[in-house]
Amino acid sequence: MDVLERLGLGGRRVLILHHDDLGLTHAQNGAYQALGFPTGSVMVPGGWASGVRGEDLGVHLTLTSEWPAPRTRPLTEGESLRDEAGYFPASLEVLWQNARPEEVEREFKAQIEAALRLFAPTHLDTHQGALLRPDLAEVYLRLAQEYHLVPLIPESLEGLGVPPAFLPELERLMAQAPFPRVRFLDPYGLPPEERLSFYLDLSRLPPGLYYLVHHSALPTPEGRALPDWKTREADYFALSHPEVRRVLAEFHPLTWRAVREAL
Repeated sequence: MDVLERLGLGGRRVLILHHDDLGLTHAQNGAYQALGFPTGSVMVPGGWASGVRGEDLGVHLTLTSEWPAPRTRPLTEGESLRDEAGYFPASLEVLWQNARPEEVEREFKAQIEAALRLFAPTHLDTHQGALLRPDLAEVYLRLAQEYHLVPLIPESLEGLGVPPAFLPELERLMAQAPFPRVRFLDPYGLPPEERLSFYLDLSRLPPGLYYLVHHSALPTPEGRALPDWKTREADYFALSHPEVRRVLAEFHPLTWRAVREAL
């Protein structure tokens, strides 16, 4: 589906700048407000989910809780989605080994329904790529259609850490989905000191529809309780930099709301 042609943006460089992990910490939410970019997604089980307000918010469907603290719990009673303390499992490997698809579907629905009571969601994505197990991806795509939300679907699965056994069925599901695919950009794995250069190098990209995910958080004691706080602050400072703002202005900005209206 060429959504750029529908929007009259064919041949342009188009960017959805997406703020991940909203609702996890107050520092994350504060950075979203300070930066002023509209698009982000909310971890509905997070302790600060009710504090997010914005014009282009999605549901960051959550099935893992990777940090020692803060930790998140399922909204439903699915036993296959809990560790011995009742939290989401700490790794994708444990999740994929144990998760039952019917319990994942109930949890996804509960998170979407909770989001609908907090804000007007426009899209879906997933925390840590938890839906990359093919049967969970099928649930994800089906619920996107059921709730009339746009799901994040990358143009390529290369570099996303997908187990080789999952790839053939995932490719089939993505090819059949009636939704646009985006060129996925994520600097999370880069050292914090390389973050500014990454954003400045966006000026080299050719035309296309890009989805750039960032994890910006304010430099606060609460935000620094997360083990990866340096990465999150590096995103925030880079996206506040005037030269990065100049580079971003070279792209046509797009929201998931506009994509949904075009479908």
